[in-house]
Amino acid sequence: MESIGNRIRNLRKEKKLTQKDLAKILGITDAAIVHWEKDVNIPKLEHLNIMAPTLNTTIDYIMYGKSDTSDNVIDFRPITRMLPVLTYVQCGSMTNVRSISPHEIDNWLPSPPDTGKNSFYLITQGISNSPEFNDGDFICIDPDVPLEYVQTGEMIIVFQDDEATFKALVRENKSLYLKALNNNFQPNIIPLKEDAVYKGKYTGKFTPSKKFL
Repeated sequence: MESIGNRIRNLRKEKKLTQKDLAKILGITDAAIVHWEKDVNIPKLEHLNIMAPTLNTTIDYIMYGKSDTSDNVIDFRPITRMLPVLTYVQCGSMTNVRSISPHEIDNWLPSPPDTGKNSFYLITQGISNSPEFNDGDFICIDPDVPLEYVQTGEMIIVFQDDEATFKALVRENKSLYLKALNNNFQPNIIPLKEDAVYKGKYTGKFTPSKKFL
């Protein structure tokens, strides 16, 4: 029986791509391709989303060997770009999103519309911004939006006093402040210090499905 690895290898060779070529397109190591083709590992969804159109096939064919019986049917659905979910520690230590190695990322989520290519998700902590943002929400952060472009009322991530802070930016005269959306949270507004490290602007939230009854 043909395996996932066999299908990847055959499709790659049909496109006249080397393992190194495919690895470069996917932004991974050559060894990852070798492991896929030897059926040691299987590709993650974020890699399948890029690999399938690159090899002129579908995810269903790569994973299950299923192909459409009609040559006239074209899957016109757009490919969803996947973004990494980082911890606050990773976010604090990174110089850019590419400084985080793929093996350090455990979860990926679909990208919100109109967010930058280097965006990432963080999981909110605490209730300082409830009810708009609750503990455990997945928030998308775009690190490529310069701080000078962020307007009053927009949410940002900064590192200040050795901890991550997710708050609304407030511009008042020439001073900058960070404000909690929860008016009961104290301190509700604090100065943005000169040595604070800006990490990016909030661009959207991912809401997983849940039970309603």
